[in-house]
Amino acid sequence: MFRGLFFLMLSCTLPANAHLDIDLSPEYDDRYTAEINPYAPIGLKVSYLSSVIVQILDEGVPLGSGSGNYFKLGKSRFIITAAHVVDGENEILIIEKGFNMTEATVVYSDPTSDIAILVPKERLRHTKAIPFRRDINNQMGEKVYHCGHPAREGWHISEGLLTGTYNDVVMVNTFAWPGSSGSVLFDETGRVIGVLSSIRVGTPFGFPDMIEHIVLASNIKMLDQETLKAALRNGR
Repeated sequence: MFRGLFFLMLSCTLPANAHLDIDLSPEYDDRYTAEINPYAPIGLKVSYLSSVIVQILDEGVPLGSGSGNYFKLGKSRFIITAAHVVDGENEILIIEKGFNMTEATVVYSDPTSDIAILVPKERLRHTKAIPFRRDINNQMGEKVYHCGHPAREGWHISEGLLTGTYNDVVMVNTFAWPGSSGSVLFDETGRVIGVLSSIRVGTPFGFPDMIEHIVLASNIKMLDQETLKAALRNGR
């Protein structure tokens, strides 16, 4: 028996000059990731780790930017953002921590719910892909977290409370300025609640559409699993 196992091992041994073309490096490189409080809620952690800047370009000229978050579902990797952030036929550039950049394409966009799905042309290396899980049982007073990029000034985490729920919109008491549009809202356990949209304040003084403390987000209920899976299949 042992002799048979010995010859089986020899037969499975690669030649001395053979090599396996396998990339054993980890998918996520955290060299540019700031240290996070180990006792912070999971929702806060994943909002930061998965956050990216979504830059819109027209023939290489920056037009504007928003935010988004990086997810995984099976072997697929994708970014959720707001539809109004990527509206039009312009170029889309995803900017990671460390300001690494890669192009992305829109595989799903629903202007009514203001939710869009992007697929980067290359897997992101300095942004953690978070398993996509939805929180569809929204409750008043739930703590929520998002990470945005107001005025392109880096990665900013905000905490808030869910203060109102509707069929396609949730209202959140939190802080958000232009550049945070498209940030995904997470609950304390890291499940997705919605995607930050904007609210018009209706003032004559030129204040931005998104203001502190009163923020509307698209309810993630409007993006069901079958729609998501179909969009990812079509985007391959």
